[in-house]
Amino acid sequence: MPEVNWMKILESQQDEFIIKLKERMPAFTRSKYDFDEAIHLYSLVDLDDIDLAYKLNWFCQELTYKYYGGYSNYFPDEFMNYKIGKIGEESVKQYLYKLISDVDYELYEWGDDGADFYLTNNKSVNLQVKTTCFSRILEENVDYEYEEDEYFFVLEQDYVNLEHDECQKILDGVKWKISEKEQNKNQICIFVLLLNQVVGDRMPNYVDIKEIDKEVVSYINHPVYDFDCNGIYSSILCGFKPTDLLKPNTDIYLKDLFYIGGLKGYLKHFT
Repeated sequence: MPEVNWMKILESQQDEFIIKLKERMPAFTRSKYDFDEAIHLYSLVDLDDIDLAYKLNWFCQELTYKYYGGYSNYFPDEFMNYKIGKIGEESVKQYLYKLISDVDYELYEWGDDGADFYLTNNKSVNLQVKTTCFSRILEENVDYEYEEDEYFFVLEQDYVNLEHDECQKILDGVKWKISEKEQNKNQICIFVLLLNQVVGDRMPNYVDIKEIDKEVVSYINHPVYDFDCNGIYSSILCGFKPTDLLKPNTDIYLKDLFYIGGLKGYLKHFT
């Protein structure tokens, strides 16, 4: 009897997950996301929690100011990139809980050195979380017949009414990347797909945000862009991969990942 290969098992489970996700995604995009937890691991990050919302938004604001020399009014994309990443970390913390360190909201002079978590039972083992936002992928792949204002309203309400073949195309294009530094610093990388639109995700293309007054930015973006807006953020934990099996600075797709349900078992290898 041939030896059982754990990697082949997790790859096969991942293939099954992708099939189910493609079948369900049209339902997610036609109404408020209502995920079937039997399909895959799913997380809700509640930013109606005042303390968490304040901490997360404050941290992302400070990072934006530190690295770009201005707050979110002037650098909305950069601010939202940090926020998307932090929501992804909160999602992973919900799943692994006491197995890993807390989400880090400390501001370091030279950055966090490329690691998001470490194992509580083995602090030499680091984990990196990479999060991509589904609404951004929709913007790049779906042609809408709406006027601009109506388009943003539709995304804000999470109603985009994708057909099944469109969902297949878009999910096949979901991707992440890790840097060489992240690969060298971490033993495991976890990949998250944030389903919701993150408010404040875009500034109008015609606005030169570095040149205009802060009050003008605030006026242009009201009410769609409210950087302190709270809410429930829904994420899918899409898979994981040991970093030594990843190639840095190249696209990583759903099909390249191991099934996330095998992660806790894999982490026992380090404890």
